[in-house]
Amino acid sequence: MAGEFYISGISNTGFDYMGYLEKYKELKNIPIKLMEQQAEQIKLQKDALSAINNKLSALFSPALNLTLETTYETKSATVSNTDIASATVTNNNALNGTYSLTVNSLAESSKWRIDLTTTITDVNTALQGSGTLTINYQLNGSAKSLNIDYTGKSLSDIANEINQYQDLEATIINVGDVNNPDYRLIVKSVNTGTQNAITGISDTGTTFNTTTSTEIVAAQDASITLDGITITSQSNTFTGVLTGVDITVKQTGSTTLTVSDDFSNIKDNINAVIDGYNQLKETIRLATSQGQPLQGEATLNTIATSVLGVITNYLGKYGLVNTLGDAETTKGLLELNEEAFNNFIQNNPDAKQILQDFGRALETVVTSYTDNLTLRDQRYEEQYIDLQRRIEDLTKRIDDQIESMRLRFARLETYLSEMQATQVRIQNFANLITGNNNEQ
Repeated sequence: MAGEFYISGISNTGFDYMGYLEKYKELKNIPIKLMEQQAEQIKLQKDALSAINNKLSALFSPALNLTLETTYETKSATVSNTDIASATVTNNNALNGTYSLTVNSLAESSKWRIDLTTTITDVNTALQGSGTLTINYQLNGSAKSLNIDYTGKSLSDIANEINQYQDLEATIINVGDVNNPDYRLIVKSVNTGTQNAITGISDTGTTFNTTTSTEIVAAQDASITLDGITITSQSNTFTGVLTGVDITVKQTGSTTLTVSDDFSNIKDNINAVIDGYNQLKETIRLATSQGQPLQGEATLNTIATSVLGVITNYLGKYGLVNTLGDAETTKGLLELNEEAFNNFIQNNPDAKQILQDFGRALETVVTSYTDNLTLRDQRYEEQYIDLQRRIEDLTKRIDDQIESMRLRFARLETYLSEMQATQVRIQNFANLITGNNNEQ
């Protein structure tokens, strides 16, 4: 056993039983070696089959995408100068066209500086006096007000309380210097546009100077001119100006907005299917070629053949696929005929239905074969686990048998050694008796 040290042949019999046991174990391990080779072959077959299944499964996503309505929402909006504006298509009802776009102004939030009647040098010290500060503002054109009871509160407390509300934001600035601070309260509308302006402040006490407090940034609407028509918006995003298109302005200036068809998503998914088929075919070819784990399993080629059949029936009949090259390494591989695709997608009124039917047919084939391959993979896994169990059981039985034999040989060795020692003692005793008799 591991960690033990044995010496055999100490009885001078000339029989090295440890060497015998090693040879005996080698013979006994022959079935284990064969099972290990079989297990390794099964593992290689399982890995090769998993690689095929992975390539096949990769076809499912683009096939599914081709069945979805969203894949065929093919409008795209682009702006020539993205520093000035951006555009997003919100639905497929957008109309193709090119538009002149000028950004006249950006939407601004109203911002007020609120002064105090005394100089505040510490934002965390409670203000002297008591009262209620009221900030009047509009929310989408409706009058609103926020009342802050500042009794016993610091300027920081007041700013934090204002920031609890979703319509207004407050910060504190120092209009003095580091050595002589003079803190003021800055209040800003969260929402932009003239219908969300701060309209004024009031104080029931005398802590805040409502006379010198002033608006430092006026509320402003965003304004654009689109093909000569001027339009305003409370925010920097214009919704509904163009059917199915949102425009977001970033800075003033002029640019061009273009709405056009964009079939790239459809083409990407078709290319994914074609590339996936090519990879599937090559993976099967390599796995079943001479000397490979799945050598001779021609039935696997039916997977690639079935996928090719779907591609041919739905895409090939419209000339959307070409064979890739003439070399042996590219034999049977495909590529998209982009010119034919562009003509098909733009001019065939049934293009969407044809491609959706293609996606559904491909889904059916992929699902059927992936289910079969998964079951086969499970069988390989069961065979591999069974072999590993048998190897472990047989290894233990052999080890136990060898250990039992070693113990018997060791006991026999000890017995023979004791017998030899007894023989020597008897011989010595006999010699002693013979010597004494001769002396007499």
